[in-house]
Amino acid sequence: MVLKLLALLYLAAQLTALALLNFSLGFLLAVTMVPAAAATAPTGPRVLLALVLVLATPAVTLLLGIFLERELVEAPAAPGEGWQRFLGALGQGLLLHHLHGAFLCPLLALGTYPCWLLLWNVLFWD
Repeated sequence: MVLKLLALLYLAAQLTALALLNFSLGFLLAVTMVPAAAATAPTGPRVLLALVLVLATPAVTLLLGIFLERELVEAPAAPGEGWQRFLGALGQGLLLHHLHGAFLCPLLALGTYPCWLLLWNVLFWD
C-alpha cells in the first residue's frame, strides 16, 4: 500500500505541474491515468487490472484518439492507416521537441511512464 501511495502522490504532483503548463494535456492524462491508478491494487482480478493499465498508457490513448478522430470525420481509418498516423504523430512530436523545445517527449519519458511502471509494480507485487 505504501508503493501505491507513492505512485498516487507522484501522479498527483505530475498532473498538478502539467496543469499549470498545459491544461488540456493535463486533463487528458488525468482522464486516462487517474481511473487506472485508483483501480490498481495488489489484490483482485490482476488480468482485468493489467488490461486497464495497458489501455491507460499514453501511446494507446494516442492510438485510440487517432481512430476516434477518423471516425468523427466519417472517414474510418484502416488498421494500417491508423498505425501510420500514429507513427507520424510520434515523429512529429520528436521533431517539435528538437526544433522548438516542446516538453511533451521529456514529460512522457521522465514523468508518465515511470508512474505507469510504479502502478505495474503495485499490481504485480508479491
